Amino acid sequence: MIFQIYKILRIFFFILFISISFYSLKFYEGSVYIYLIYCLSFISMLYYLTDNGASYFEIFFGSYLFLGFWFKYVFSLMLLDGVVFDSGQLKKTNIDEVLIIGILIALVCILSSFLNRKIINYKKKDQFQKKQNSIFENFYLNNRVLVILSFSILFISVSFLNINLGIYQRGFINLSEINFFIKGFVKWLLLFGLTSFSCFLIHVEISNLKRINFVTIIIPLLEIFLSYSSMLSRSFVINATSLILPTYQKSLDLKKNYNNLFYIFFAIIIFLTGISVYSVNYLRLEKLATVKYEWKDTVSNKSLVANSEYSNRIENYNFEIPLKDLTSTPSKELTKEEIKIKRKNEPHKVYSGDLFKFILINRWIGIESLIQVHYSGKANFNLLFSALKENKTIVNNTFYERTFGLSWAKLNVRTKSEALKGNTLPGIISFLYYSGNLYFLLISLLLIFSIFNLFEKLIKKLTNMNLIYTCFISNMIATRLMHFGYAPKDSYLFIISILLSVIFVVFLSRSKLELFNKK
Repeated sequence: MIFQIYKILRIFFFILFISISFYSLKFYEGSVYIYLIYCLSFISMLYYLTDNGASYFEIFFGSYLFLGFWFKYVFSLMLLDGVVFDSGQLKKTNIDEVLIIGILIALVCILSSFLNRKIINYKKKDQFQKKQNSIFENFYLNNRVLVILSFSILFISVSFLNINLGIYQRGFINLSEINFFIKGFVKWLLLFGLTSFSCFLIHVEISNLKRINFVTIIIPLLEIFLSYSSMLSRSFVINATSLILPTYQKSLDLKKNYNNLFYIFFAIIIFLTGISVYSVNYLRLEKLATVKYEWKDTVSNKSLVANSEYSNRIENYNFEIPLKDLTSTPSKELTKEEIKIKRKNEPHKVYSGDLFKFILINRWIGIESLIQVHYSGKANFNLLFSALKENKTIVNNTFYERTFGLSWAKLNVRTKSEALKGNTLPGIISFLYYSGNLYFLLISLLLIFSIFNLFEKLIKKLTNMNLIYTCFISNMIATRLMHFGYAPKDSYLFIISILLSVIFVVFLSRSKLELFNKK
């Protein structure tokens, strides 16, 4: 039933997106033909990359591209007067050249997926024979309550520790003297380790007990909710989906129908998403208030406190979150007309009632950075090589921000124990286009699809067809690519984290020591 609903929804959204594209034509001041082909290209790409034959990597990467290019630009035209948010307002009424590049990107993604289906995934369904349970699978099956309880205590403790110590939180850098290895381990647990174990538990339960257990799914969802909330990230819904999607696919092979249970899971995800967004915004403002206080109290910053312009920027900064959306007693109630005037004069700011729209439209990375790179006149291979040399910094602006004139819109503050730093990222598409060479970009995109589709197939084989874990890792890779561009040479840390996660799950899935196999 759910699968039928999904097929109907795909068709429904395909028609809806096309209708919205035709409606939005009146807002675009360039060539309507180029704009319409651009829209149709990305809508077709999304439709093709979300069908049964697509890999998990293609589903997530294609969805992120669609959100960053079609969704962000079309709704910016209709709802934000054509202003595309990229650290600050960016308004260019005719971007035909960028739209043509976008058309080619979408078509190459479709071609890459088509080649993958013909060459890499030449079989309709992979079959890997599993001969014997591992020691850890048997231990879990024989001690399910103990394992789930212990795991719950672990992720609650790690999340609580991270919330209170701020070991790893988005937009903030902890400068306290916490051991480097402890920091790294906690970060790995939050991003990879805990969820990897969740994937292992779900897979073992379905594969061996041939059923979907409510508790075994809810615990991983709560783990993701607490982990990402403690990291001050609003990505819960995306990461939760990366677990539910393959779990539902696995349920199709079971005799019992679990559609009603998955309706409940979807409702829980929506509910937790709302709580996550609200709580993360609240925690960010609380954390920001502490940073502001510490900044004022820092001796080395006394001269800056006296600087009214800089001081006011810090005092008024609030991540573009309207306080009315988080409090019931706003300091000033604006009329609808006043808000409309302010939106027109300061389109890069958020006013009461705009929070959801602001996050929904501007959350995604894609066309805004491609506009910056293309029209800057700076793109060449020397620029790309310079970007590859970038080092991480605590308060300095990123290479992308400095090169494309976005430094003015960023506010980086450092105190004795904390640094406020939010990086504006170009994403993998715009980063590759630093070269100024369209052929290089498109060929690189073809290679990206091939490499990560092959990697996904390898993970399936190594983990005994653990689709839940495979989907999780593919989503993490797709997310990383869409947020690529800051200190790229440090990507080795991400690669190591992925490999450690794979080794961890393979170890859990394939260890065969007889000592632990005895009941």
